[in-house]
Amino acid sequence: MKRQVNVDLDELAIALDTDFSELHQYLDLETGRIIPIMQKISWELEEIYEEIYDEDGNRVVTLEDYLQRRDDPDWQKEMMLEADRVEQGYGTRYIRVERDDPYGDYRDMERFIGTVEDSHLRERLWNAIRGRGAFRRFKDLLARHPQVEEAWFEFKDARLQKRVANWLAYHEIEPVP
Repeated sequence: MKRQVNVDLDELAIALDTDFSELHQYLDLETGRIIPIMQKISWELEEIYEEIYDEDGNRVVTLEDYLQRRDDPDWQKEMMLEADRVEQGYGTRYIRVERDDPYGDYRDMERFIGTVEDSHLRERLWNAIRGRGAFRRFKDLLARHPQVEEAWFEFKDARLQKRVANWLAYHEIEPVP
């Protein structure tokens, strides 16, 4: 049975299209919010856990109390608390939002090039995506062909919407307005 979640599909699309090792993103199944957690905050939270949990796995002091004694900026304390909420509810209230295919962008460029009617431009695009700097060369070349560039944006958006739909289906989530 699918769970209904009031998720912002545009926000989910951005999260699925973002691939930074320093940032992990989670969907809150109760609120529909996308929660970004910086890797640095997660690492620091792990260190704090070593201090606030005993050897039996029981918290000996609340995270809030522990953080009150530190002189971290308020925004950082709030991020720690949010990361802790995600950690405590992971798998039940929160699920990780991550790319399903790390090479999806490159494959999208390949698929798109196959749709370009101008054979000369199509060949130049194939050459542009070879080797390092492929994305920059591809985008620079498209920028000189506004109609094809617009077709690329539409193609890319459609592919991203398909990824969102597949991700939601895989996690058995039905988005509700």
